[in-house]
Amino acid sequence: MKQEKNKEKSEKRFISLLSDTTFKHFFKIEDYKEFFNTIIKPIINMDIKDFKLYDAELNSGNEKRDYRLDILLVSDLVDIVISIEMNQFPSEETKYKDRLYVYGLLAKSLNSGEDIKKKKVIQINFNKEKHPYVSKGSFYLMDKETNREIKDFEIYEVYLENYKGIRYNGDNKEEAYLSLLTATSYEELREIAGDDKEALKIVDELERLGLNDNFGLAYDNEMMQKKMINTARNWGYDDGKEAGKAEGKVEGIEEGAKAKEIEIAQIMLKTKEPLEKIVKYTGLSEEEINNLTVE
Repeated sequence: MKQEKNKEKSEKRFISLLSDTTFKHFFKIEDYKEFFNTIIKPIINMDIKDFKLYDAELNSGNEKRDYRLDILLVSDLVDIVISIEMNQFPSEETKYKDRLYVYGLLAKSLNSGEDIKKKKVIQINFNKEKHPYVSKGSFYLMDKETNREIKDFEIYEVYLENYKGIRYNGDNKEEAYLSLLTATSYEELREIAGDDKEALKIVDELERLGLNDNFGLAYDNEMMQKKMINTARNWGYDDGKEAGKAEGKVEGIEEGAKAKEIEIAQIMLKTKEPLEKIVKYTGLSEEEINNLTVE
């Protein structure tokens, strides 16, 4: 009876494509790369078939930890790093942090035991939100003194909810694949995929992963962390805003947000998150984080 209940619970788990954990699982398997190339190539006008995951712990054996690392794609053929953010809970704060991360990547070299030269950084943000005017957007920085474009990095935003409701019709693979990222059930995934073989392979694998307890733990952990961080940030902003109103000071907003960033950092320290990741998600400095106490 207990085994039947556990099986029933596993069958109900839905695994979304809009997840770091899911992306990494599929991207590590050569058979699924064409699916992601169909999505990403039109965004950055570049084939990503020769790119691979940059993952220092790719073979650590600790699946739960590996999947929580950032999505970075690198190639031996070009001096480019592609950073991908799967934003299930997008906000202005999230986008700001994403951009700070790009600056951080530019400011240091990625290396895996040997020095490599500085690479151009491309960041792609897949946001589960709707934009009133565009489905995709790109951003560049300009040097204030020279008014010249800074070519070291590019940022691309994809507004996934603009693709919600699209179904494969035989001639719209890119849009249908982006629509798959918005699905909230296996039934919806199959409706979107139609008779497209690549998409159906993805759906079949997602359903299999939904029954895999080890994968489910890694996936659930990611979802919990993102929800927790997103909620804490919102609370910090709201609490600070109310305090600011009461005192008639903007400082109240900043103090409330700061308190919640500290809370988030303490939670992440408890779960043994890497220091670099805590810096990214909270905005606190390494020194501030090292000075925190964890009960």
